[in-house]
Amino acid sequence: MRLHISPVNTLLVLIAFGWFLLFAHKGLAAPFSGDDLMNLHGYLCHSPVSLIVDNLCYWSTSYRPLGGLFYVLFYSWFGFDPLPFRVACFGLLALNLGLLWRFTLRLSGSREVAFLTLLLAGYHAWFVDLYYSTGTIFDLLCYSFYLAAFNLYLNARAQRPNLSWRQLGTVSALYVCALNAKEMAVSLPVLLAAYEAVYHAPALRQGVHRWLHAEGRGVLVTGLLTLPYVAGKLLGAGSLVENPAYRLTISPGRYLDTFHLYLNPLLYQDHVFRDPNTVQLLSGMLALALWRRSRPLLFAWCFLLASLLPVAFIAHYAAFFLYLPMAGWALYAAVLLVMVRRLLASLLVRVVRVGGTRAERLRMISVAVLPLLLVSCLAPCHRRESMKTLRTFISVQPPSRQLAGEMTALQPGLPHGGRVLFLRDPFARDDYFLLFLTRLLYRDMSIIVERAPLGQGPLIQHGHYDAVFGFQHGHLVRATWTQ
Repeated sequence: MRLHISPVNTLLVLIAFGWFLLFAHKGLAAPFSGDDLMNLHGYLCHSPVSLIVDNLCYWSTSYRPLGGLFYVLFYSWFGFDPLPFRVACFGLLALNLGLLWRFTLRLSGSREVAFLTLLLAGYHAWFVDLYYSTGTIFDLLCYSFYLAAFNLYLNARAQRPNLSWRQLGTVSALYVCALNAKEMAVSLPVLLAAYEAVYHAPALRQGVHRWLHAEGRGVLVTGLLTLPYVAGKLLGAGSLVENPAYRLTISPGRYLDTFHLYLNPLLYQDHVFRDPNTVQLLSGMLALALWRRSRPLLFAWCFLLASLLPVAFIAHYAAFFLYLPMAGWALYAAVLLVMVRRLLASLLVRVVRVGGTRAERLRMISVAVLPLLLVSCLAPCHRRESMKTLRTFISVQPPSRQLAGEMTALQPGLPHGGRVLFLRDPFARDDYFLLFLTRLLYRDMSIIVERAPLGQGPLIQHGHYDAVFGFQHGHLVRATWTQ
């Protein structure tokens, strides 16, 4: 199948992006989240050169250095203005829809399946962080480079049995970028192997050794690239797994527990899926794929299982971790919907006893009606769940936009290395929000911020402050302090 950019393909992707914007457009105007402030402050404490080195040494324990480059570059260009960050994130969301289109079109050979996949995966209310927080830039970048590498691999395999060394080098570079964005990318070699097993099984029958040096060289090279990455991340000093939230507990039971933990919000359910019916669901999906001998169904089943592996054994949970696995779920559902649509259309043709042009017209009508029925079913669910998830997300975010505006109005500038005191602030004693906000707003990482939380004196007392702020009815006001 030849893939190319056509007006129809472009139009369908734009329609899917419009469907996404219908529910998520307010995220363009979102302020910096708490994660944004923490990430910005953390990366700005490193030199740009060190971030570049960390991206080259992708196996180091540096925390997601590709996202770090994004934060540092955009902050150096636009300062403490969230809008350019949000525009870039929405640009990546649009790009990812285009990549998903190419991915599913190549796998299914069906424009209808690809379009339905985009409608299903384009928006999900429980992925609210993706739409309102730049702190998910790691997931967005990972998705972009992951599918870019996979698409290039699929295109190369469609042209010739073996990837050229140039193609292999490009796939590897994209894979390393995906790894530098987020750990989710480590599933790529596994899913490349799954693709080969599902779509090119005869090549495997000639022997694994020969296959690895020919058709399987992409799996081999990406697998070898993964080994130092995994070793560095797990064994290196200061690795992510030293954080209790990311500590690994590897067992089949843990995987199954995590799977149904994510499955409930994915399907907008509340404690419906547990271990037994989750196993039944997955077994039924596999049985259907094998019965229908459907390569897209079987690969989608592999994708939704394997892509969850990097987060399946950690205690940290966030629904938007399903952003990449959602591609597998959406592809499976889209193929299934098309199968059902074709069956019903054939039955209708038999019932009304028409043939030729009239029968073909009925089938074309069914093709047009299916996405309309799908969005009419999804829209009320998205709307209902969006209100819930957005309310929860906003409730835990600090008032960064409000306080930044009030601070700038009260104190337009500060001397380099200045001292700032906040009196009667309502934040927890170990909260770094005011420190991050002040330094980032005035673009000075040497500013000293001291606090006198409500009912307490300053944590460290100094005789002189360049600015003293207080809080009155939730708003920042100018204050005075005397020892």
